[in-house]
Amino acid sequence: MLLQFPGRLDLVRERVGQASLCPSSWPKLLSAIERILPGASPQLRRIDRDVARRGLKLHRALSVANRTRLRFSDSGWQDDACHPSLEPGTIFRLGVDGDETRPDLMFEGETAGAGLVLHDRAQQSWSLTIALPPERREAMTPAVLTLLRRFADDLVDAFLVSHATGSPDQPSRETIDAAWDAVRAPVMLLDRELNIEAANVAAEDLLHAARYFRTGQSETGKPAGRLALASRDDLQALEVAVGRLLAGRRTSARIALEGLRGSEPLAVTLRRAGSPDWRRQFVPELAETNHVLAIFRPSETAAFVRRHTG
Repeated sequence: MLLQFPGRLDLVRERVGQASLCPSSWPKLLSAIERILPGASPQLRRIDRDVARRGLKLHRALSVANRTRLRFSDSGWQDDACHPSLEPGTIFRLGVDGDETRPDLMFEGETAGAGLVLHDRAQQSWSLTIALPPERREAMTPAVLTLLRRFADDLVDAFLVSHATGSPDQPSRETIDAAWDAVRAPVMLLDRELNIEAANVAAEDLLHAARYFRTGQSETGKPAGRLALASRDDLQALEVAVGRLLAGRRTSARIALEGLRGSEPLAVTLRRAGSPDWRRQFVPELAETNHVLAIFRPSETAAFVRRHTG
């Protein structure tokens, strides 16, 4: 089925890139999978575990537990000798007997389909499951498995970047940059002081638009340091917008950079980075974030940069 519609895989690939931006982008990815596999029911699932939360002083202990794959039970922390492994990237089957079956990840009534483990730590496990109608198991299961195998690595990275950014489990800059490179729009990860912590290729190109930016680079050639804008008014507007977004209850905000010498406005959407539910799994006090995503919306980045460089 998938090989007959290769163009549709491009849609899934695009949606995987967009899903790496924030948790609210995942429904569009699930809808794209439904379009490729009519009758399938893709879902993003979270399994919560009973983990003690005892305040900020246990922040490091819980973070270490996340990384060493410990579980909390009545007798204390236990390792994976007592619990089945859910290694991210593992593909499992729904409704069949065998080593690939994971009954603990199935909902009642699911008898066909497959899933992909996206994340497994002490407090939570996450998976992407694609359930199938029982009567279409034989016809559709190969297509589901092909889809999951083809995008497994990208899906795991997209999930971690979209949910864990801004938390103690934030992935490396290389992982974030690579996940966002699949996004056409320029995207940057900024902290409260407007320091650039990640940027995709489109954002690197956009930073050459000298009528808007005066940002330097690190020794690796990546944008680094504080995001410097050419216009003082633009800098003030961005500082105010980021401060209000992080201090308030809104999850996003929009501004327009005016640039220098009558430049056309450059639209910017600001979003809180990561997932508050993800950060809350460490301790409730970590639900807020100090990072924002800046997503720029020039119509055509390359042409925009040419028009506004110099």
